[in-house]
Amino acid sequence: MNVLVVGLGDNLSEIRALIESAGYRLVGEVVQRRARPDPKTFVGKGKLEELKKAVQETKAEIVVLAGTLRPSQHYELEKALGIECFDRIRVILEIFTQRASSREAKLQVELAMLRYEIPILREWIHAGSLGERPGFMAGGEYRVDAYYETVKRKMTKVRRALGAVGQERAVRRDRRQERGFYQVSIAGYANAGKSSLFNALSGEQVLVEDRLFTTLATTTRALQGVKKRILLTDTVGFVSDVPLWLVEAFHSTFEEVYASDLVLLLVDASDPLDEVQAKVRLAATTLTPGTSLDSVQPLLTKTDLTDAAKFELCMEMLRQSDFLRAPMPVSMKTGDGLDALRAAILEEFRYPLELEIHVPLGDGSAPFLDWLYRTADVLSTDYRSDRIVIHLRCRDRDLSRIQKSSTIVSGLVPL
Repeated sequence: MNVLVVGLGDNLSEIRALIESAGYRLVGEVVQRRARPDPKTFVGKGKLEELKKAVQETKAEIVVLAGTLRPSQHYELEKALGIECFDRIRVILEIFTQRASSREAKLQVELAMLRYEIPILREWIHAGSLGERPGFMAGGEYRVDAYYETVKRKMTKVRRALGAVGQERAVRRDRRQERGFYQVSIAGYANAGKSSLFNALSGEQVLVEDRLFTTLATTTRALQGVKKRILLTDTVGFVSDVPLWLVEAFHSTFEEVYASDLVLLLVDASDPLDEVQAKVRLAATTLTPGTSLDSVQPLLTKTDLTDAAKFELCMEMLRQSDFLRAPMPVSMKTGDGLDALRAAILEEFRYPLELEIHVPLGDGSAPFLDWLYRTADVLSTDYRSDRIVIHLRCRDRDLSRIQKSSTIVSGLVPL
């Protein structure tokens, strides 16, 4: 699809990146320098005439506005230009539609698109021109009450389906906790390197692209190379400057983050400093109140793409942020910092009790030892003639089972 971009200023880098991620072809740019959008048509009258000519000359099929359009602005622009007009949110939704692969992701995108379309279609319906609107379901006339009833039923159906998916995930999450699994979520803004870190820590090969919003559904795998039951979840990237309804549409996905024992928050060191600062602040807002900020571990990623001076400035921003933990630098390209991160994750979930126990030899010792090796951290085992001497670390909740099958010689003091 050929796309013509319209912006109020020269900073069009984000909208260009979004268009590229959507797979569209940028055929031209029209810039109007003004402090705020025109309340009627986003651009002024003179610039609108210039825009009409640019659409014809470039053979653009879509006009993308680098901002957020009100429904009335959508109506006036599409009526004047005769082609579809997208704003920033619509381009993001188009990317989501293309990338959604799981049932849950598709449902979330469908709900978000319905929420987006309702106010726009309301404007066209009220203007009596729904049948003329470019691109909307191949046109067609609808009575207002019939249209809204159809949309309402569809949204209810999607929400019900999402609720069922969320319940299934909650059941799986509860089962993991009962079986002694710890949950670590990888969070951050789009293109911060979440999937690359997930692959590095889990040994998986989930899709990694230098494009925005590659990941739209959560993926969970075990932390590689450790005995402890630690699960990593790759999550959907945060999006700045979006309406609340878009965040709510993906709420079930963010529940994975909110329910985690530890959140690894990735901050891209290659971003401009003002973007780093803005993203750190918005991340704190996004994560609260669902997540305690003391459970968030800030990670400065792509450190190989910045110089020493900027690196220190980024680290200082993270130190001065609302997050309580000291930031850690990592680079997935060079591997720097990954060993320290693995060690920090293991230390985070080190069992609090260190014991020495004596297990009598007998028919019941084998099943108990099997359970112990799966549940606790067995540090050493010494087989003697009548008993097994075991040095281990365990959780408080496993203590009663250990006491039933062994004699505790020393320990019971939290580390």
